[in-house]
Amino acid sequence: MSDIENQDLVRELDPFGFMIGHSSAIKPLGGGERGPDPRYVFHTPYIAFRPGRVTFTIHIDKLQASFGELRVHINAFVHGSGRDAIFVTSSRLDLTDRAAAERGMTISVLAVAGATYAAYGFCLEGTDARAAGIRITAEESGGSDGTIADELLLPTQWGTKALETPFRLVGDEPVRLSDPVSQPMTEEQLAEPDFTRWSKLMPAAADDERLAWQLAFAAQALDRYGMLQPGARGLALGQRATALAPVMAAHQCHAMVATVRAQPGGAGIHWDALPCLPIDAVPGPDGRLHGIPLSIADQPADERGFDFIWSLGAASRLHVTGDTASFLTGAMMLLRPGGYAVHMFDLATGGDAPPTAIPRAEVERIAIMLISRNFSVAQLNFAAGTGLEKPFTPFGLIVRKG
Repeated sequence: MSDIENQDLVRELDPFGFMIGHSSAIKPLGGGERGPDPRYVFHTPYIAFRPGRVTFTIHIDKLQASFGELRVHINAFVHGSGRDAIFVTSSRLDLTDRAAAERGMTISVLAVAGATYAAYGFCLEGTDARAAGIRITAEESGGSDGTIADELLLPTQWGTKALETPFRLVGDEPVRLSDPVSQPMTEEQLAEPDFTRWSKLMPAAADDERLAWQLAFAAQALDRYGMLQPGARGLALGQRATALAPVMAAHQCHAMVATVRAQPGGAGIHWDALPCLPIDAVPGPDGRLHGIPLSIADQPADERGFDFIWSLGAASRLHVTGDTASFLTGAMMLLRPGGYAVHMFDLATGGDAPPTAIPRAEVERIAIMLISRNFSVAQLNFAAGTGLEKPFTPFGLIVRKG
């Protein structure tokens, strides 16, 4: 790479280009005006980057401080989304640690098309720091740096079509069931041959149009990306997701079902020991299904992880307690590299939506968060015209690991 090309990949950002004129908590930096937030240190303008990894580097020149901790957030903003900036990731720096300050801070994210990014620094508990200046750069790698490293899991051997990084985070083309992206239910999809094909396999949902579409979408997404293969390992997250069992049987997939339940006290879900059992398991003498905790680390190498996972309503139920994002990211650790996740939930489309329905802005935030963690998300599309005249509608999110 030439020096000119390399310079194009490294941008110097104005530390005070967003809150122009406001004084910084690190004296005497920033402007001469006292801003509304005394914690403020710097805030770069929001910049668009090419899709791929972007590394922010922050250097503070001639720093002196007896107390204070600098917190830096990398935020994303989606123009036209109607919501505030989205938190992506963060880091901290002890301002009294001269050696650490001289080394500087580096924070990496995966940028997505359609979003802009900024670095925001603040001292939550205040500081007496002084410095000669702050230099912030953003270096683009020109592309993703590959799949998430996971020594425990072998890559999936299935998949006929890789999920491509979309040019835009949110698309507006007409959605089709035959070639699904992350999309809502529409009346037009109910008339497609693929909807009829999958519905015949799952007649139990025939009287519930919304449920029938969710099952058809999940099956079509897994089929479209080459996951429904004989011997492929799938995992249903939650008992409701077992409604896809006829599809698993028809395609000779080895499928299991896991009990998904957040632990009390904010402990989250224990992904390393999920109670699992075969999707076609028969209840015991007491009429109950007894799952066996599944530990990926304890399994033979060729049996660890799953080629695909899916859920039906779990993300909506967890939205009430604010656990949807952690559920979606945590579930990805169960996937083999190259595997797919399909999550069905309710999208809020009106002011009277129930608390389980997830707003569009939250779906966008979750998608950006997943992408920043090196996962691929099928382009979001919030197509109108469901014709159902209800404040919420079913939505399917497609995610690929690596």
